[in-house]
Amino acid sequence: MTRTLLPALLALTATASAGSLEPISRQQPLHWVPGVLTVTSGRLGTQPFTDTITLKVNGQRVQVYLTTGNHSDDPSLAVINSLMAWVTTPTATPAQKQALAEVARAYLRGCNVQTTPAQLALLNTLGRWEDGGWREKTLGGVTVGWADGNGFGFGDGGVGRKPRTGLSLEWPAQTSRCQF
Repeated sequence: MTRTLLPALLALTATASAGSLEPISRQQPLHWVPGVLTVTSGRLGTQPFTDTITLKVNGQRVQVYLTTGNHSDDPSLAVINSLMAWVTTPTATPAQKQALAEVARAYLRGCNVQTTPAQLALLNTLGRWEDGGWREKTLGGVTVGWADGNGFGFGDGGVGRKPRTGLSLEWPAQTSRCQF
């Protein structure tokens, strides 16, 4: 009962506060992702991510790695307005793609106070990712980029890069209520 009630209460809390300008912490949107099991803080610098989230999607446990940042003209702002999220496989399963979209949706809803239904709907198209490189779409100041296969990867100590499936999300800094 508690496992099913807690996500519903978190969703109601997120919905009730999503329109306010009250600042929220870097990890808070992760607790609003449907099916969240664990949220762990990483150590950027020693690892290429700031947080990991494990969630259950269609009965499968999926782990997503992410890094939040500030991509604005004013680096003195302590707001978060960008997200990079990925899974460790070069080609994502449908459950992994759904997990990435859910994490992005939670950040967009929770951090960008001017999120529109059309911007959230843009994340629904990620389920139709194709191999072959990085894709990007912008709608109302929100930019979503994604790649499945060879379009996204991490360096591997001079040996090359490890291909991953990942996405990026960026929204205007002046509309963000998430802080470091």
